[in-house]
Amino acid sequence: MLLFSKSIAMIRHMQGEEVSWLLRWNEQQSQSRFIEAPRLEGESYRDALFREIDWQLSLDRKRDYLLSSVPRIHFEVSPCGNVHPAKTFDYEQSDFGIVEIYTVEVYRDAVKSRLDEDPLNCWSSTKEILSGVDGQERAIDLQQYQFMIQSEAIGRSC
Repeated sequence: MLLFSKSIAMIRHMQGEEVSWLLRWNEQQSQSRFIEAPRLEGESYRDALFREIDWQLSLDRKRDYLLSSVPRIHFEVSPCGNVHPAKTFDYEQSDFGIVEIYTVEVYRDAVKSRLDEDPLNCWSSTKEILSGVDGQERAIDLQQYQFMIQSEAIGRSC
């Protein structure tokens, strides 16, 4: 049975050869998170992210950012937390969730400056994310962290 179907936005900004990833602080859960969007009935994973990014960050999808046209990765997760390659999981007999991860590029420095002004936003390095913390040493949402590590959505080249 499908337990969840969602997409995650890996919003990035390049400074030279360094990449920074945008996480948002969630006060209620006391953790940082990538923007995540549950997929609603009749909605694509990508459309769900457009909705959430526009709403949470007050951005305009036509002029402020570019959301990749295809996911960086698509995977299925069982309740035990294991990532399963497509078509290797028995859907009839098992509970599972589907996650698609997309990259998002911020267009202009003015947009990045606007994002910097929001105290909930935090730019984080690849090394910090792979360590499970954001750029201010606060914990990243455990489930999202596990998704990033198990799916290798963020490379380990640092």
